[in-house]
Amino acid sequence: MCKRIKKREQVFVSFLLLLVMSFSAYAQKTIKGTVLDESGLPLPGASVVVKGTSNGTSTNFDGKFSLKISENAKFLVVSYIGYKAKEVSVISNYLTISLEVEANALDEIIVVGYGTRKKSDLVGSVASVNVEEASVIPTTNVSEMLRGRAPGVQVNLGDARPGGKSNITIRGKVSIDGGNSPLIIVDGIPYDDINDVAPEDVANIEVLKDASSQAIYGARAANGVILITTKRGKEGKFKINYHGYTTIQSLTKNFDLYSAEEFAQLRREAERSDNGEVYRPDEDIFNSFELESLRDKNFVNWEDLVLKDAKINSHAISVSGGSEKTKVFSSINYFKQDGLIPTSGFERGTLRLNVDQKLSEKFSFQTNINFQTSKQDLESNSLNFISISPLAKPYDSEGNLNKFPLGEGSRSINPLWNIRESANEIKTKLTDINLVLKYQFKPNFSYKLNTFLRNRNAEQGIYRSSLHSSGDDGVNGRGVLATKIYRDFLIENIFEYTPEINDDHKLDLLLVNAVNERRTEEKSITKENFNNDFLGFNGNAAIISNATREVSERKLVSFLGRARYNLFDRYLFTLTARADASSVFAENNKWGFFPAAGFAWKIDEEDFLKDSKIINNLKLSVTYGDTGNEGINPKQSLGVANFLPYVFGGLAVGGNGTLNRLPNPNLKWETTTALNVGIDFGLFSNVLTGSVEYYKANTKDLLLDRILSGVSGYEITRFNIGEVENRGFDVGLNVNLIRNENLKWSVGAIWSSNRNEVLSLDGTLDADGKPLDFVSQGIFIGQPIDNIRNYQFDGIWQEGDDIANSAQPTAEVGDIRVKDIDGDGNIGQEDLIITRETPDWYGSVNMNIEYKGLEMFADLYIVEGATRLNNYLSDYNNGATLQGVLNGIKVDYYTPEDPSNEFPRPRTTAPAFLSSAAIKDASYVRLRTLSLGYNLPKEALSKINLSSAKIYLTGTNLFTITDYKSYSPENNAGAFPDAKGITVGVKLGL
Repeated sequence: MCKRIKKREQVFVSFLLLLVMSFSAYAQKTIKGTVLDESGLPLPGASVVVKGTSNGTSTNFDGKFSLKISENAKFLVVSYIGYKAKEVSVISNYLTISLEVEANALDEIIVVGYGTRKKSDLVGSVASVNVEEASVIPTTNVSEMLRGRAPGVQVNLGDARPGGKSNITIRGKVSIDGGNSPLIIVDGIPYDDINDVAPEDVANIEVLKDASSQAIYGARAANGVILITTKRGKEGKFKINYHGYTTIQSLTKNFDLYSAEEFAQLRREAERSDNGEVYRPDEDIFNSFELESLRDKNFVNWEDLVLKDAKINSHAISVSGGSEKTKVFSSINYFKQDGLIPTSGFERGTLRLNVDQKLSEKFSFQTNINFQTSKQDLESNSLNFISISPLAKPYDSEGNLNKFPLGEGSRSINPLWNIRESANEIKTKLTDINLVLKYQFKPNFSYKLNTFLRNRNAEQGIYRSSLHSSGDDGVNGRGVLATKIYRDFLIENIFEYTPEINDDHKLDLLLVNAVNERRTEEKSITKENFNNDFLGFNGNAAIISNATREVSERKLVSFLGRARYNLFDRYLFTLTARADASSVFAENNKWGFFPAAGFAWKIDEEDFLKDSKIINNLKLSVTYGDTGNEGINPKQSLGVANFLPYVFGGLAVGGNGTLNRLPNPNLKWETTTALNVGIDFGLFSNVLTGSVEYYKANTKDLLLDRILSGVSGYEITRFNIGEVENRGFDVGLNVNLIRNENLKWSVGAIWSSNRNEVLSLDGTLDADGKPLDFVSQGIFIGQPIDNIRNYQFDGIWQEGDDIANSAQPTAEVGDIRVKDIDGDGNIGQEDLIITRETPDWYGSVNMNIEYKGLEMFADLYIVEGATRLNNYLSDYNNGATLQGVLNGIKVDYYTPEDPSNEFPRPRTTAPAFLSSAAIKDASYVRLRTLSLGYNLPKEALSKINLSSAKIYLTGTNLFTITDYKSYSPENNAGAFPDAKGITVGVKLGL
């Protein structure tokens, strides 16, 4: 009994002790406090969380909070969107916590022409690209890093092959023949190719879009300016970073080819249409080879046979760091990409060295060295394998290639045959040396000497073996050797002065003198009748012919100045002027003058908004000015003679004769005058930030070719005429939905719309007094530069339609119907209409989520209202004429049993007005990027002696929604196919 009582007492004591310990462990206290902003005003909605836990609350409208915490809690983490998170010690039961504004976009330093500026102090239209997000695309094509990243910047796929390029247009085409490519500036140096900088070396990208920001580059800035800044060393211990990835690319498309059975049926339908609705026997419409293929089901999908998945490998290692006086950044990059088509590929190695050296308190210098070597292998065959009949035998019974896969009687060449029997490679070596010397006379007055030398040597070798189809004329191999040497030399004298006035008046002045010389030398020879095929174009040949050499040179002398004035940190003024003399223009008009002015009002700094809790940033800007375009060949203002031998006295005598181009001694600059009105805003503690801009740019004195009368002795001349207008809107928005210690979620969007119109040409009038268009050149007054002139497709003639009384009385059921625009009962030139090719608008939506070490980035790119003429739906050679002779893109064509209203009935002759049915909507929506990444936590990094480590998986071009039938809605099917890719990568920091 006693033992039982004692045991109960022990249990009771144990339970009591456990209860006490539990209460002790869960003992809590209440902490109260107020969270204030940088001005001492309460911050409603601020997050207050016990560090390392999920226990937290939010402040009320008065910025106050009350939170129960354990006795062991030592720290609180207070955060608010747009403010720096703050860790606070729990030292009392009531805390007053002040947060500091985060170094946000307003304090971001933006690179502008010949200097930098805080974003809040910008006057002109400058768009910054998020390089971290842009660089997730596995490519050497820096142009593609800009796609969907900045309002007003349109990137169109130019060449999807490895080492290819894209076309960049900023705020529409401002020129017809003078070129529309933007000026590329890398570390203050003009580059002729944006892809000459490795994506891994890029630190910042800015786009100058209006006259005020562009005018500092005057002569070449009419098409916009892209400023790229490469990475530089920073003071501190040296860091080593590695980035490597592998990508698998595969075909993406939006069409099917006719299968062999469908192709055979297409031919049967074509023959039936012209045979009184009766199908002809297969023996009458197919040859014996084709009948055998049909019988044995010996079919070929040429697309699957020619196109293969391809791999990309990239490795980049960089070292950066330094002391107060010496800072160094150096990188080595290696990139290799195989093409979807065999024998195509691109390989490049890059070495960069950026050094900042301070020699004394007044004297310093920078050295930027960029060296590249690359090899591009081009596919050595036409891409038009789409149109080859699927009733084919690409290999013989022993597995060897058949040169003539459609039988010996056919002249169609096996594309794999020509790929095997040819080579086309371009090897390039590039060296850039940029030396900048700076002397600081006074803290507010400096002189800078900027020098640059570029040397690019490119060698191309093309070889067609003795077995290649082009050698069927008996030539034992044919080769072409070509070299291109490009040299660029620049010297700039730069003076910067910032007068010391007071805090209310800030002024900085810039004066620059520049000399730039660019020289190109091109040589080529043709070699024929080689001894053998083993050495390709490097072998000995019996015949050397077509030796050519072309030299061109252009020089530019410039003087420019800029004054920027800041009044009360509210009213910002910029005046810019630049004078350029270009050697490419005529003697009478070498010089061009390009002034610009801009004003910005920081409205949020006014007293009536300074304490606003809703509007944190509000800036209105207006700019106006001129920029120029020198985008013509160096000799187009001159009279040029050509070698023209003649017979005199029975002997051939060397001579020279004028070419077909009449010289123009008064040829001068194209000048673009642009107005830009913009507003930048930040709302709700910068949760919502963005900008809206309207622009209008008029280009006068267009550099155009004019056709001359034959009696002049010349065919054409280049002169200044006409005017083109671009106008539109750019919108950029960003929403920081969540931003605290553990979770960040933001959504961004850009939207751009441009309208382009030719306002006038040479002023010549027709008999009715209306201005004449340049019809042969496709230029029409009142229409955009990029246009399609064609008949308007109106469906397909159906049973029961009144064809006899229409404007097409000889048409038959199943034929294409076009609109009689002028209503005269006939279809003629007056019924041609003009359709704009450029989109109504384009833009992107992106989302970025970070949760602790996890990251997700998604980017949706949208083009709406674009139009293209698809020549794979209109041309015979592309298999579009529905005759069953060539294969092609599968379409819903008309048959009596299935009467389509989209494409005509197959016939043995090509359909009339077929090109009108091939004008198609090229709008699309594409998931351009989806990237998932994981950053290792600091605890794990310390164990493996790394400062950072990230692994990621990225999908590129994962899906495209479009009605346009091609490999890409930006190109027709005959171009090198676009691809989708899956990338696995790793980033390490030592």
